[in-house]
Amino acid sequence: MVSSRQVAGETTPGALSYSLDTARAATLSTDEVLRELGTSEQGLDPDEAARRLAAVGPNALRAHGARLWSVLARQFRSYLLLLLLAAAAVSIFVGERTNAGIILTIVGLSVVLGFLNEYRSERAVETLHSQIHRRAFVERAGKTTEVDVTELVPGDIVSLHVGDI
Repeated sequence: MVSSRQVAGETTPGALSYSLDTARAATLSTDEVLRELGTSEQGLDPDEAARRLAAVGPNALRAHGARLWSVLARQFRSYLLLLLLAAAAVSIFVGERTNAGIILTIVGLSVVLGFLNEYRSERAVETLHSQIHRRAFVERAGKTTEVDVTELVPGDIVSLHVGDI
C-alpha cells in the first residue's frame, strides 16, 4: 500500500523504514517500490502483516465524536446571536428590562434548539459511520485475501477493481 501519509519507521538498527510518499513512489519502478516497502508481488506474509499492524497501528482516521461542550460552544459563533446579546445588554443599560428579557429568551431558545439539532445530527453521523465496514482485497503470501481496510499495512499489495472506490 502506498499512501501520501508518512508512516514512521522503526528505530532499531537495520530495521525497515515504511516511509514512502505518493510523489516519490510515482517516480520509482515497481520493483523499487516493493523493495522500499519490504514486500514482493506475492504480498506480505500474514505474520509480517500482523507485526507491521502492531508497529504502525490501524489504517484509520480518528473519529472526532460528538462532544457536548464543543457543540454548545459552536452555538455562540453566530454573529446574529452575538448582535442580539449586545442588544440585550444595551436594553438593560438603558432600563428596558422587558425588551432585554424578550431578547434573552429568544437567544436562549435559539441556543437550546440549535444545540439539540446539531448534537442529534452528530450522533446520527457517528452511528452511520460505525455501521460502514470497508473491505479490501490484498495479496498475502501469494493468495488473495479479503481484509478490513483498517488492517492494511505498509507493504500490502491491494487489488483494485472498477467500482471498488
